[in-house]
Amino acid sequence: MAQFSKNTDDAILWNYFRSGDEDAYTELSQRYYRTLIQYGQRFTVNMQLIEDTLQDLLVHLWLHRETINDTPSVKFYLIKSFRHRMLKTIKPLWEEVELTEDMNTEFSCEEFLIQREHEYALKKQVKNAVDQLPVRQQEVIYLRFFQNMQPEEIARLLSINSQSVSNIIQRALHNLRNMWISTPPYSLLLCSFFQILY
Repeated sequence: MAQFSKNTDDAILWNYFRSGDEDAYTELSQRYYRTLIQYGQRFTVNMQLIEDTLQDLLVHLWLHRETINDTPSVKFYLIKSFRHRMLKTIKPLWEEVELTEDMNTEFSCEEFLIQREHEYALKKQVKNAVDQLPVRQQEVIYLRFFQNMQPEEIARLLSINSQSVSNIIQRALHNLRNMWISTPPYSLLLCSFFQILY
């Protein structure tokens, strides 16, 4: 079997996985496990449900590896597949599952804030601000800036057009700007956030 590392390109791993290479399958699973778990938290706080659904997806992928097509983006394929499976799982259990209507999930804010003396406070303010956005804006912001997905990919994932994605992003950034512009700490936070994004 081929040797893989954390630096091995997704496309290479995907092709080996589809050919039945267990090491490639394991590397891909480990590479995106945390990302998919975090994305699952956008739908429910029930961690057991999220983990079970992800395990089901991974098993399904392995069992059907020979019939899975090539993809230009492994990350997009996995997120889309997991999103579909999460929604399918949650729908019949709607009355039993505690859904996170306010999308109250910890973001990895350290990727977006400069190391400063008040870093912890800034992270908390970022999370609090994003949590105040409408649910749809939160999901699009999460996919665009925390998962680095392109607007076209987000549009396909959410079954909307690219212009709608751009509009949602602009409204979300406008809302964040309004939240952060009123006081000096928020002004600093606003500058840090947008410098890193752009």
